[in-house]
Amino acid sequence: MDGWWIELERDILKCLEGRGVMPVEEVARHLELSESAAASLLALLAREGKVRICAVEGPSAIGER
Repeated sequence: MDGWWIELERDILKCLEGRGVMPVEEVARHLELSESAAASLLALLAREGKVRICAVEGPSAIGER
């Protein structure tokens, strides 16, 4: 694995540590990433079994119709 990914993975896991559930927006803000970048990185970590994604909001929750 590349050094940048190891460092980024460490930062993401440290951000989540001890906080329980944390919205993707907050992870993104904490790591200074876009929300879509944070979601993609979290999906990769979930695929590896390092985090668990436990909620998805539907369109009405985000104001789309």
